[in-house]
Amino acid sequence: MTVPGMPAMRGHFSYTTSRRLPIVHALPSPHPPRSTCGMEAGAMKRSNAGVTLIEMMTVLTVLAVSLTIGLPAFADTLTRLRVQTAMHRITADLAAARSTAIARRSQLVVCPRDADHRCRNDSDWTQGWMFFLDPDGNRQPDDTADILGSREAMPRGLTVTTTRRYLRYQHDGRSAHSNQTVRLCAGSELAGTVVVNNLGRVRSARPPKATACPQ
Repeated sequence: MTVPGMPAMRGHFSYTTSRRLPIVHALPSPHPPRSTCGMEAGAMKRSNAGVTLIEMMTVLTVLAVSLTIGLPAFADTLTRLRVQTAMHRITADLAAARSTAIARRSQLVVCPRDADHRCRNDSDWTQGWMFFLDPDGNRQPDDTADILGSREAMPRGLTVTTTRRYLRYQHDGRSAHSNQTVRLCAGSELAGTVVVNNLGRVRSARPPKATACPQ
């Protein structure tokens, strides 16, 4: 394109424009940074500070009161758990012995045991008990294979005694002789009883009130 009054020019021209970005200058902060030297020094002093005698005596007093209140309650809870476990073991073993006698169609004896897995000569089951097949009726296991179940000694503080030295199940599940009563005592108090009637059935009971353990 020719502009009147101007010489004709040939070629191509490119027009470039450059934009300058504004320069932002950082303004000084109205709140100058605070020095942390004093804070660090204070923290170091607090961390190195010891415990005063009053603080230590307060902690010991609270600890003593907590132990005085908590230990008896914990001991009672532990005793109840041990009694429940022992009652369950006694009833479960007697019921299992009766079921085995019916299934095997054989006589079966439950008695207190000694360290050699022989029947003791007393009615104290505290050191453990066992039940075994007794086809010949001699009230002793003739072979280790005849022993079908065995329990270890009771935890400290629990005793187990019975009205008779051993309990004998017939091949039909009946219990020979009169009822057998197993007494579980916690210290000097009776904690529970397990009774086996003439039919061999087991029932357990807890004393409704504090009862002295029978001698």
